Amino acid sequence: MDSGAMMRCIYWITLLIATLINGINADKSSALCPKYEFWNGDGAVCVPCSTCKQYPKTPSCDTCPPIEPSDSWRVAAITSLSVLAAVIVFGALLIGVLVHQCRSRRTLREPIEETTGPLYPV
Repeated sequence: MDSGAMMRCIYWITLLIATLINGINADKSSALCPKYEFWNGDGAVCVPCSTCKQYPKTPSCDTCPPIEPSDSWRVAAITSLSVLAAVIVFGALLIGVLVHQCRSRRTLREPIEETTGPLYPV
């Protein structure tokens, strides 16, 4: 093997080792970021995923987990409508019971008038 081929071989091996070390260091640095952050190689810092809302074309935004929209207003609406339905049903039952009790207590306070008809001449 001549010296030129040996130098190229050493050059490629050195380049390969440098690339592997750099890739390992990049993986370590990105693994240090919390869940809702991604590694920015330009600034060598972790960047919050909330910047992806403002700047959606930012590189590495696809590594962020999808942000789920808040459904708290739906839960509040379902809860309030359920409570309203329960109050209406309870109110209707209460009114029905009170009307039933009021009608069953009614007694005759005045005597029934006797009327004359064709069988009873005046």
